[in-house]
Amino acid sequence: MKIIFTLDNYLKYYSIDDAVRELYRRGHEILIILGQDKESHIPDDALQKAAAELPNLRIEALIRRKFLPKVVRFIRELLNYAYVLNREEKRRWDAKNWGRFFHHSIWRVISSASGKMVLKNPLFQKTLRFVEKMIPVAPEIKRHVKAHKPDILVALPLISGDSRESEYVQAAVALGIPTVFSMFSWDNISTKGTFHSQPDHHIVWNKPLARELSSLHNIPLERIHITGAPRFHRLVGNVNGFVLPRNEFCDMAGIDPAKKYILYAGSTYLLDSNVQKSLSEDVLILKIADALAGNNRTQDVHILVRPHPVNTRIIPALKDAGRSNVTVYPSPGELPDTEEKRRMFYNSIYHSFAVVGVNTTAFLEASALDRPCITIVSKEYGETQQLVHFHHLEEGGFLEKAKDAENVAGIVGKILEGTDALSFQRNEFVKNFIKSLDPQRSAVEVYADLIVQLGSKTENFQA
Repeated sequence: MKIIFTLDNYLKYYSIDDAVRELYRRGHEILIILGQDKESHIPDDALQKAAAELPNLRIEALIRRKFLPKVVRFIRELLNYAYVLNREEKRRWDAKNWGRFFHHSIWRVISSASGKMVLKNPLFQKTLRFVEKMIPVAPEIKRHVKAHKPDILVALPLISGDSRESEYVQAAVALGIPTVFSMFSWDNISTKGTFHSQPDHHIVWNKPLARELSSLHNIPLERIHITGAPRFHRLVGNVNGFVLPRNEFCDMAGIDPAKKYILYAGSTYLLDSNVQKSLSEDVLILKIADALAGNNRTQDVHILVRPHPVNTRIIPALKDAGRSNVTVYPSPGELPDTEEKRRMFYNSIYHSFAVVGVNTTAFLEASALDRPCITIVSKEYGETQQLVHFHHLEEGGFLEKAKDAENVAGIVGKILEGTDALSFQRNEFVKNFIKSLDPQRSAVEVYADLIVQLGSKTENFQA
């Protein structure tokens, strides 16, 4: 079977790497078509490693439409912004910052009170949708897809800004090729834009995300398939394949293996009470370090800080502070996009006795590795938990909630003494949010089986 995966950017590739490798292992022909715009702060290690290790894997650049590209993008970004405004109370951060997709002069108009009123009007949105549907399929993209004659085309993330991969879905649909939306991450369905193409099928990790996709994007439930979380499948199976001896990992990270540590998982950014972006997460980390040092039960506890790869500016501040109970690893930050990098990330969680953060995907990995999770719900950064995807973690009921650094130290002290009050809820969250529904198959196996099943239903290939 010939399978095309199309992505807007190489940064998303790591999320499907395990699925690509599983399908490749089974003998299927895989073509990756993706945007290759370089991000200076994050290398394309996952993609390059796959290209080196899978000799028959083909990688091609995603191409843009030639006919009215700016007009088409403008219409789609207006629809995205209108979609955000439909839930403006819950998406205050996005409503304030969607201007990054528009010229500043246009943004001044559409973000004004009258501009918002027009965009929120259902009739205006319906008219925009009608205009969008009248946009013809880009012939150059249709030729690109047709030349490969795939059995199925899988696209992600589709609902981000400037979703160029939507053009490939439209082309495949016009050619009678089955199309699939594959969710990129647990927070994407509720925090991005809207669909600009209509895939035949949609793949999500679990039932809550299926319901969310259906309710927010009007996708019929019968077109949504649940696989579990393929990118986390190692964490819910036999972990012995990636766990290093504690002494070996601690030596690599630069911490004393005799000391217990908590892992602080950094965020892309925090939001303050005025819904303004804050990148000064180092201040919060240093407060926790001081609180731990000042508490008799936790004075010997170390903090291993793992910065988010797009918020590495906290590293110099943490190093300059010179706290003896704080270590940054890796420095300067990295995306866990390859087998080796994931191994280091998972070991940093595995050898900790708790994971602390504000709003981070690391809580998913930590729960899968059965480590207590502590979130800081402070007055300064409480808006970070008001982002629309955080409810999935709250509803899981497995997060210990601290109101400040001293409260973090208190919770850490109880965990040290053997009190793990939310262990059951954590395991239930993993079962319901991350694991495959089929206990006999991993999420990667379920995902690969589903792609093959959907691709085998190809009807007559159209010219």
